[in-house]
Amino acid sequence: MLYTPLPLAAQTAYAQLHEALQSREIARGVSDAPGSFNRKTVSGRDYWYYQFRDLDGRLRQAYLGPDSDRLTALIAARERGAPGTDAHVKALAQSASTLGAQPVVPAHLVVVRRLADAGFFRAGGVLVGTHAFLSAGNMLGVRWGDSARTQDLDFAHAGRHLQVALAAEATLDLGDVIDSLNMGFVPAASLSGVRGGRWVHPKEPGFVLDFLTPMGRGEQELVHVKAFNAQFQALRFMEFSLVQIESAALFTRTQACLVNVPHPARMAVHKLIVAGLRRAAERTKANKDVQQAAMLYRWYQDHSPGEWQAAEDDARSRGPKWRAQLDAGLAQMTRWLAAQA
Repeated sequence: MLYTPLPLAAQTAYAQLHEALQSREIARGVSDAPGSFNRKTVSGRDYWYYQFRDLDGRLRQAYLGPDSDRLTALIAARERGAPGTDAHVKALAQSASTLGAQPVVPAHLVVVRRLADAGFFRAGGVLVGTHAFLSAGNMLGVRWGDSARTQDLDFAHAGRHLQVALAAEATLDLGDVIDSLNMGFVPAASLSGVRGGRWVHPKEPGFVLDFLTPMGRGEQELVHVKAFNAQFQALRFMEFSLVQIESAALFTRTQACLVNVPHPARMAVHKLIVAGLRRAAERTKANKDVQQAAMLYRWYQDHSPGEWQAAEDDARSRGPKWRAQLDAGLAQMTRWLAAQA
């Protein structure tokens, strides 16, 4: 089985955890500054923000998430004190884990929560890679047949190359935030000898933090992202998975935080596009990209084929290079699916 439906109780527990985290995030965004809720349309989809002026008089926006009935209800209930306390979140995280939803490694959540608390996701950061894939399972109400663990933590930001729904007014110094973890991460040298885009743990070589951004025309391996005062690794086709961003709960048995993740269908199509770009030394990662894309593909064919087709059509509309990469990835996926039959 490529995936197994989660019990209804687990799906409900995850939905309640996500709602509580959204409620807590709304409270954080609006508790100290008077302002107003605003809806913005980006690429034909509506998103919610809380707009206010800081102590210096600058207009700020706190990103709340894509429009939904649940988020609209949370905004309406804000004055009534919707549940979102730490104790409430902890209880829901334990319930979701116990009932079968997919948690993450505690050490990984420590890193993600520190970035979240520093404003990484409010500043436009997105969680990508295997952790986003695991989150997609919880979002879609399934547990993947092979939810392979990974020590990598992958993050992305759209940079200046496309308009996304996330607010970009917030800023932070990424290096300072990672240093504040006191976990021993050090910046790794890139192929060009410039430090940036990746942090490694000297005592755990597989524990890597990668920061990615789309590669623009004429750009090199590393791109400076102003919002984080840091260099990010520039990757071709990265922008595709950052067009439509979703909100998700990332959790262990005792902690949880709200993150931004790519739309699952777009994430899967992107994995197929980039699978063939992996170097020979990254063949294991390429295979994992194809396998994860295949699991998502199967879910969408079973439940919402139109969403998959929309993502695939968008990729094909972007030009011959996009179509060639996607067709190569689809061929790999078809072979892998045939081998599972």
